[in-house]
Amino acid sequence: MVNIKIDRKLPFVHRRKVMEISHGKGYKLREDAGKVDTSYRWTARQPHPLNMYNYEEWGNDAEASVALEVLKNIIAGVGYYTEMPEEFQPEKEGDKPHRNQQVINDYGETVNLDEKLQCIVHTMLHKGFCPVEIIEDYDLKLLPSETFYIHMDKLGNLLKYTQERSVNDVLATWKTQEELDTILLFFFGWTPNRPYGKSLLEPIGELIDERSQMNVDMPAAIHRWAYPIPIMETTGSKTDLQKACEDRDVDEWIFIGNANDGDVRWNTLAIDPQARFIPYIELIYYQICEGLHAPLLLYLKNATEASATVMMESVDRLVNGVQRYVKRRVEKHLFKPQVGEPVPRLVWGQPKTGLEDVTLQDISAVLPYMAKNQQQHLLKQYLGGMPEPEWEEPSMPELPFQQQPFQKKPTEIPVAAMLEKLNDLQTSLNIIEANHNANKLSLVEACRLADRTITVHMKRVYPDSWEKHRDTEFQRFIQEKLAGKVTGRKTYTVAVD
Repeated sequence: MVNIKIDRKLPFVHRRKVMEISHGKGYKLREDAGKVDTSYRWTARQPHPLNMYNYEEWGNDAEASVALEVLKNIIAGVGYYTEMPEEFQPEKEGDKPHRNQQVINDYGETVNLDEKLQCIVHTMLHKGFCPVEIIEDYDLKLLPSETFYIHMDKLGNLLKYTQERSVNDVLATWKTQEELDTILLFFFGWTPNRPYGKSLLEPIGELIDERSQMNVDMPAAIHRWAYPIPIMETTGSKTDLQKACEDRDVDEWIFIGNANDGDVRWNTLAIDPQARFIPYIELIYYQICEGLHAPLLLYLKNATEASATVMMESVDRLVNGVQRYVKRRVEKHLFKPQVGEPVPRLVWGQPKTGLEDVTLQDISAVLPYMAKNQQQHLLKQYLGGMPEPEWEEPSMPELPFQQQPFQKKPTEIPVAAMLEKLNDLQTSLNIIEANHNANKLSLVEACRLADRTITVHMKRVYPDSWEKHRDTEFQRFIQEKLAGKVTGRKTYTVAVD
């Protein structure tokens, strides 16, 4: 074996160059280390939830803000009215309401109670509780939740309320029993371990923060995807090449001289095309919407009919529970101290007229049997907001289905147009038969009016073959409705008032 010693001073022997690399400004995430306090010390001044001062910021989130407004409007935005227990209601329509009910109605209008109930509901959902001070004449003053504190002993007995700007900076104190009675608290999700209730935003606060940070990070990530990281490699020193790249203007080129093949190379650090963030972002949105427990469009748009029904039933139960809770608190602490027994009941919504399920077709069927003043009263209740009618005073009062005395019989019967507009043909024919039986229409007039009414209905239902159907229906009318008058046998009877 021959040992060969290489002289490194020879010109054809070179040391391998040490690769140089440096970095510029990039992006990185920094997480602050958190501290967990495991100690526990009893204080009479009950501490607020840890996220109390985050509620206001969370409430400004898009979905959270809309959800709070929607729930507020469903619960209290429908308005309210009062009614007395059944034994104290007026015996007949038009009687004056009970004195207690009138006092409460005047009170609600004076203090604008419906608007303040909306604010109370919004605050208790948003902050977990809403403190209210009852001031002069039972007017309501809403206090900031962040500055209101409850003081209790170890057995859970109430000691006092305070309003504090910070520790040892007390703005107001309610300590005596008389002072404590002036504070009315509305809670949402109250438990013994949550003396200040539970905000609707508490379970999803971290998700809202994460989405807010995501809205900051994703635009930056999109910019990074649009401008991939370039990598430039050189077998020589990178100093001159780096300086040339950093100092150049946007529209300037880079010129490299005396470079052999492979001395300078360009490459790009591409983003993995398999990176998919959209499903995760959508999951965050749906978790937030589900936690808000409100009928949001984002939450319901992709739901099936069965799923949407279940969602709305769940929302209805939440709404009914909050409405019942607020109703009981208002009746006990605001209505009863003012009027005593019997206490007027607070009912959400608008007063019932009894015509909520009545259709226009039902009304049109009974209108001909009613006097004009009764017709106007019924239509005014059903339609609402109708102006008072302006009638032209006739020389002689018109009688329905009857000719005016001392006048020539008109060629057209006045009620024909009304009968044509009724959607139910049988109702129209029954009206004609009833008036014929009451001798308000002659046989010829009844047949002529029936023929016209049937023709209009058949043209509407069978535009191509109306004549055949008209003849069939007219013959049936003659045989069934008017057979008694023609043959002397009474086959169909309708009682007319």
